[in-house]
Amino acid sequence: MTVFVTELSIKGLCCALFYAFTEKIFPDDIKGGYLHGETFVDTYVKISVDQTKYMRVKRALIKYGGGETFTDIEVCLRSCDEKAYKVAFDYCKLILEKRRAVFTDLNDKRVSDFTYVVNKVYYERHKFTGFIRFKETASGILYAAYSPDNDITELLCPHFVKRLSLIPFIIHDVKRGTVGVSDGKTFNIVHTKRTAELVLSEDEKSWEELWKRYYKSVNIKERKNKKQQDNYLPVRYRKFMSETQD
Repeated sequence: MTVFVTELSIKGLCCALFYAFTEKIFPDDIKGGYLHGETFVDTYVKISVDQTKYMRVKRALIKYGGGETFTDIEVCLRSCDEKAYKVAFDYCKLILEKRRAVFTDLNDKRVSDFTYVVNKVYYERHKFTGFIRFKETASGILYAAYSPDNDITELLCPHFVKRLSLIPFIIHDVKRGTVGVSDGKTFNIVHTKRTAELVLSEDEKSWEELWKRYYKSVNIKERKNKKQQDNYLPVRYRKFMSETQD
């Protein structure tokens, strides 16, 4: 079994494709990290990132698959699925072999697997455009903490730049330490292991108290249906909601 070991990024993927087509060696899996050497069952191949090779493969993918297809490839790599890089590799390999767009070839498992992973990332992004909860800080900046399955912060920020209309905000993926910071017009992505220390505005404190009272008033003990509640509002989201906090 041949395993490519490379940087888990779009550049790493493109360089892996360049190596595979050049050497006529195609991997059974792709992993990130350091080269661990060979075992009796696995052969590890270390592939370094090279800007020239990356650009050659990128241009080829855009030429044959189109710009939107390349964007979908980048989205696929944001998935939490451990097989996402191999799925993306197989899809790109198909494009380069056929020298055309293949997104309509859903009868091919490589295409259907790729489409499934991409759609799951886009679906979670869509879900959080309506679900993410902002808190107003004393400085007037809106802050939202969340913990998505997939790495979607960079996909979310453009939506809220438009929606919040010039209001500065921060979206914090606490699981990955990924932070989207916006001045209300543009945004940047930064990475940090620090936790946020919030000073809430007086209005925000009042709204949180109102939400807690509302949540308590509609929570009828005699008609509790935990299964339905968990279906509509999964437990893992509640830690970011003020009304569910003690």
